[in-house]
Amino acid sequence: MKINRYFGFILPALIMAAVLTSCHGDLNIIQDNKLSASNMWKDQTDVEQSTYGIYQRIRANFVDVDCNIFYWGEVRVGDYMWGPSLESNVQDADMQDCRRSTMNSATASCSWSALYSAIDQANAVIKYAPIVEMDDKARGFCLGQALFARAYLYFWAARIWGGVPLNLVPVESTTQPETYPVRATAAEVYAQIGKDIEAAEQYASLLGTEKYFATADALYILKAEYALWMYTNQKGGDDYLTLAQDAIDAIGISASRLLTDYAKVFDYKNKCNSEMVFVLKNDMAEQYTGGFYQYFYMPNNLVKKDYCQKPVPILATQWWSYQPQFLQVLRDSRDKNGDKRVATNLGDGNYGAAGQNMTWCNKYLGDMSSAITVLDADIPYYRYALAVMLAAELEYYKKNYTRALDYVNIIAKRAYGKDNFYTTATKEGVLEALTNEYFLEFPAEGVIWWALIRLDNIWKFNPELKKMQELNPNILLWPISRSAINKNYKLTQTEGWS
Repeated sequence: MKINRYFGFILPALIMAAVLTSCHGDLNIIQDNKLSASNMWKDQTDVEQSTYGIYQRIRANFVDVDCNIFYWGEVRVGDYMWGPSLESNVQDADMQDCRRSTMNSATASCSWSALYSAIDQANAVIKYAPIVEMDDKARGFCLGQALFARAYLYFWAARIWGGVPLNLVPVESTTQPETYPVRATAAEVYAQIGKDIEAAEQYASLLGTEKYFATADALYILKAEYALWMYTNQKGGDDYLTLAQDAIDAIGISASRLLTDYAKVFDYKNKCNSEMVFVLKNDMAEQYTGGFYQYFYMPNNLVKKDYCQKPVPILATQWWSYQPQFLQVLRDSRDKNGDKRVATNLGDGNYGAAGQNMTWCNKYLGDMSSAITVLDADIPYYRYALAVMLAAELEYYKKNYTRALDYVNIIAKRAYGKDNFYTTATKEGVLEALTNEYFLEFPAEGVIWWALIRLDNIWKFNPELKKMQELNPNILLWPISRSAINKNYKLTQTEGWS
């Protein structure tokens, strides 16, 4: 079954899901509890359509301009990397608060609304797939997808907010405790993520190859990232290194699985290529467009006419720009080391209306054939290069420094065209290599913040966080939204936040 057919089911799936679970975004669910949701789950088609609906709801969250992998997984690296447009110095208060880690309950990016909508949909599939009469292969596909999705979404939630409501059944009645849940402890949430990953593994061979949904590789990247997070951030012990090794072995690490041309990985005409593992779908023909990267582009009045869309992407206002220190890192990597990635990650030139230099993130270029850029470039949740870097991290934590560099140098070889680019096989040398390559390989992919926390290196690049941590031990977490608290009196704010 092809992806177009999958997404053709989305609209009816969402309509059905709205009737079935009526999941209000902030977990304050009001519905007619006389409705028997079980009456809606009649056959295999019901379960399959609801499974496809999970991924539409995941997309709805991460295509949002405030709640997405960029805001949740990179903006908080701070002024070393990101800030307002260097051209117009434009940025709203919410953006500044995220960048400076001064968010509060009114900050738009603190909402978990759509995240829980997708979780509730996954819960419904997990509840009903085992009891609806259907083909075992289809049942395994649906259960594997739902278990992966729930683990993936709770992994985002736990890393962002710590302890969160841990709903494991769909909300179908106002009398359910899940209607007004309390926050579980972070340990409870992480334990459930581990259970869901383990349960999903029994269906790994049935997940299929469509990259807008979970694949086996996506499941094992999630497992590896979870295990390394538990080992580093949650101090879970060496058993998690074993878990990570199991995941890396299941994926298989080989330079042959990277595209030889980094630019082709992100080419909107080369969607779902072999390096992509799990992807947010954007497609103009199917009216799926959007994403945070619209904030990287320029208004046409600031750009010399001859350069509009050639090469400067034109939209409305540039709100996010690389800051001077990171611009220098990119330029040095290009000019001194011959880094081929920089042309994809950085647009840079004297293209301004007055001849001034302009810069932008050049990674997600959609269709630029008309006056404004169409936001139809896919956004990766996971790509294979991350699996290679996670393998390198694993060896770093195991103190196998030479082996760690072997993996990092797989990434470096494509970038610099040189074998054994990194040679210093010491703890300090490998940490530097890992950090450099996360910054240079993954800008604007929602990866860098989490990698720096795992490596305990965030403080070097955002020293203000260390000062703030003295007043707020939970500075690496986020506050929950005022809307969520107002709608559910049982919720308490993340300690240290307002």
